[in-house]
Amino acid sequence: MTIVPPADLRPQNRRRSKRVLLRVPVIVRLRDAGKQSLAENTEAIIVNDHGALILLAATVKVNQIIRIENPNVREELLCRVTSVGPTFMGKTQVGIEFIVPTPGFWKVPKPKEPKDSQSSASGKRELVGAVKVEAGVAVKK
Repeated sequence: MTIVPPADLRPQNRRRSKRVLLRVPVIVRLRDAGKQSLAENTEAIIVNDHGALILLAATVKVNQIIRIENPNVREELLCRVTSVGPTFMGKTQVGIEFIVPTPGFWKVPKPKEPKDSQSSASGKRELVGAVKVEAGVAVKK
């Protein structure tokens, strides 16, 4: 009997980094089919440490090399087009990956902790409704 691993464990379906739904303005620079330089102001709609899903009016092909600038941090990276998806209202969903993985390129904000789970002044976390044992006697907090 052969055990088949779940589809999400296959290498082609694994994620190298977590996807984050975050709209980030970007400037895409590329060369079109006529070798003309082109720049387009657009946005990334899903980002991760290895690339993004961007919306693009310009026509691109899989494996094409483009440059992405994050104007928020004034940093630019070389990227490879990994997929060309559906088009809606003149913009195509384009998957890109960074040539060199660059964690922090998107400046994704850290999620805030809920107020009830924040550390106390002593630096220790307390559990609501926890029972503390003192000298063999249980004391409810």
